[in-house]
Amino acid sequence: MSMIERIRNRRDANRRARAIEHALRSANSPAVRDEILAIAQRHMTMR
Repeated sequence: MSMIERIRNRRDANRRARAIEHALRSANSPAVRDEILAIAQRHMTMR
């Protein structure tokens, strides 16, 4: 894996993490938060 690929992967991971954190903060109910976490976990296990 090249240095550029590692930088891109890290940047993409940071972007996804920030998006998930933003969605969790914006969620109005615990059920919505649980659903966001479930989707994020499912996405990470598929990679």
